[in-house]
Amino acid sequence: MVSARLLLMLLKCSIIVALLATHAWFLVASPPDGGSAVLVNSGSTNTAGFKIVIQNDGAAEYTPAPRARPQPEGQHAVAPMKRKLPPALVHRLFSDLEAARPFSDLPRPTCVKSVSFGTRLTIQFHGDETPDLNCDAGQSTKLAALIEDAKQIVAAFSAH
Repeated sequence: MVSARLLLMLLKCSIIVALLATHAWFLVASPPDGGSAVLVNSGSTNTAGFKIVIQNDGAAEYTPAPRARPQPEGQHAVAPMKRKLPPALVHRLFSDLEAARPFSDLPRPTCVKSVSFGTRLTIQFHGDETPDLNCDAGQSTKLAALIEDAKQIVAAFSAH
C-alpha cells in the first residue's frame, strides 16, 4: 500500500516535470545584454506565463509563453506586444537592479503557493536572477523596490 504522503510527492514531481517540459524554452530566457532586463513569469498549470524584455531606452516587449494545456476552442494565443515605458519607471528599475546586485545577497523569502495557480516572477539582469518577486520582501528595501518595479511594468501591459 502506497502512503498518501508518497502519492502527494509523486503528484508534485509530475506537475513540476510537466511545467519544466512545457516552459523550459521560456524559463531559460536569453541572457540580457548590458542594456536590458528580462522580467519572467513562469506560469503554472492553469496560468500562462510571459516574459517582458525591457531595454534601457524604455522599449519593452511582452511575449506570452505557450500554454501547457491547449487553448479552448475559439480562443487564440496572445501575440507579443510592444510598449514604451515611462522614463522615470525605466530609470528607477535599472537603478534598483544595480543597487540590489549581487542578487544572491537578497533574502529568499518563502511563500506558500497553489500548485495549480502559483507562479514565479523574477528579473534576469547581467546573468543574474532575482528571488521570486511574487513573495514578500521581508525587511529588504532593495527587494521591496524590485517588487514594486515589477508590478508597475506588468501593469503597463495589463492596461490595454
